[in-house]
Amino acid sequence: MLLSSSAKIIIADDLIPMLVALRRALNQLGFSDIYEGACGNEALTALRANPDAALVISDWNMQPMDGIEFLEEIRKDVRFRTLPFILISAETSPRLQDKALAAGANLVLPKPFDAEALRKAIAGL
Repeated sequence: MLLSSSAKIIIADDLIPMLVALRRALNQLGFSDIYEGACGNEALTALRANPDAALVISDWNMQPMDGIEFLEEIRKDVRFRTLPFILISAETSPRLQDKALAAGANLVLPKPFDAEALRKAIAGL
């Protein structure tokens, strides 16, 4: 997937240091139009306010709405059925990856990651 550096990206993670790290990695890749949420609910609000977003990157384990619930919710909306979605998680078992892909994730990116791993993940979509 080739994203323009002006593409809008929605990110979600309940840990502020991870949001900062994710934003920093995206900035290193040239992206600056980034909207964030500290849980799926907040990220969903950000996405609805920016329906022209080109990519969503979300943590799996968040409360009260986790990444899978967030993904399932956005896939219900016809506008977002094909929106690229990367789920990030420290848990990378095949069972969890299968669950994420079945819910509509394009990719599960294991934590920790760096800007290069994120670049490869985005390019591979």
